[in-house]
Amino acid sequence: MKRAASTFFVMIALAGCGGAASVPETPAPVTALDDARGGRLFDHWARELGRTDFVPDARATAGAADGQGGPTSDGTLRLPDGRVLLNDGGHDYRLKNLLGWDLRGRAGLYGPSLMNKPYALETDALAWPGSVREIADRLERGEGDLPAYGDVLARHELEEIAAFVVRMRDGELPRATDVLALTSPDAGHYALREGGDATRGARLYAERCASCHGDDGTAILFDEGAYSLGSHARQKAYEDWLKILNGQPGSPMGRQVRGETAAEMRQEILDLLAALCDRQRFPRGEASSDDVPDGDPRCGAYLR
Repeated sequence: MKRAASTFFVMIALAGCGGAASVPETPAPVTALDDARGGRLFDHWARELGRTDFVPDARATAGAADGQGGPTSDGTLRLPDGRVLLNDGGHDYRLKNLLGWDLRGRAGLYGPSLMNKPYALETDALAWPGSVREIADRLERGEGDLPAYGDVLARHELEEIAAFVVRMRDGELPRATDVLALTSPDAGHYALREGGDATRGARLYAERCASCHGDDGTAILFDEGAYSLGSHARQKAYEDWLKILNGQPGSPMGRQVRGETAAEMRQEILDLLAALCDRQRFPRGEASSDDVPDGDPRCGAYLR
């Protein structure tokens, strides 16, 4: 029997799961910050921290706050001017929703010419100037339509997110555009870039992923049984590249790349995604959603 998972990736335990939030007396030095954990907090801070005290107000009840926790105890966060930011668009106060999987807000994948997510902000986090501490200040107090996360996250956690942003901004971590090219809605919004080595990727998969996902990637199904690992990666690599880079929030899965440079990490991610484009080696299995057809442009020449 296959295990079902509503979230993506539970792989080798390379990093510990987050615990409950705690506020350090003084900010940690930048050298002590875990930018991979910062990436997981960027993805889903509440899940990474195991936070059961914050439940976002339901998107289905537009105009009314009916959640739990946060500065007003109703599952909302405040904007810098003191107004409450409701969850009507379904962003759930996740930074990856407000800023996109590529961190570029409406300038990137979530922008009007592509996915056109209603909750995506105009903010391009990769254009933020300043140090880790200065960007943590920005996250803490909020800015424009970005809510103040200092009400729910400790300073150390904010600095870990900032370290993730700064390392990607400064070229020490690969960016989405290093792995994916933006295309058009008709073409699935993105395509994997050239230069991936599917043979090497299959070897990396066997070394780092198969113990949890099974030899063919069907041991765990995602999104309530809709996808196997392979069928998800063939359709949603715009999510999966970040999971490979940082890990899955709230699980034992940590960073799955081991390269020392952004170029080396980028190559590992691209190789893994290229390998997962093989529908025979990594089939849909018992997943309920259809797999990609022949000629699907997202995998391009890697599709088998």
